[in-house]
Amino acid sequence: MTHSETPSRVDEIAALLGWQRQFTPERSWTIVEQDLGIALPSDYKELLTRFPGGVFRRIEIDSPVANDKAWTKYKRALDELLEILGDEDLEYLDKVDYTLYPEPGGLLPWGADGQGGPVTQLLYEILTNTGQGNLLRWDFTALPVEYIPYSS
Repeated sequence: MTHSETPSRVDEIAALLGWQRQFTPERSWTIVEQDLGIALPSDYKELLTRFPGGVFRRIEIDSPVANDKAWTKYKRALDELLEILGDEDLEYLDKVDYTLYPEPGGLLPWGADGQGGPVTQLLYEILTNTGQGNLLRWDFTALPVEYIPYSS
């Protein structure tokens, strides 16, 4: 098998979920990246080019490219999350060595997980996990391995 034939992590996630539905984003990644003023990770873009946004076994991921309504929801949720995380009284950023978007080099929250890391690796770990031995330390024992897409 050549490198180009090697399944991506997104392919593996789709296979785990039995996801074969075709999805075509209505917004372009170029426009989204211009609006945000940053380049987004390729695995994140690959995931949300394949999936329209939704809930992956309790992890909610909004899509900035699904359509204009999804962009509005994404941007509103992002702004609210950045406001909460940046609230000095809540001390989320105390004793951390990073800043938040839109500061130069700041982290951009990509979903409602509260942790960070490559989106596709985290999702793969969560979808294949059968207990509490995961980055989030959540017990996935009784949760079905599923993806529930948001309706547009």
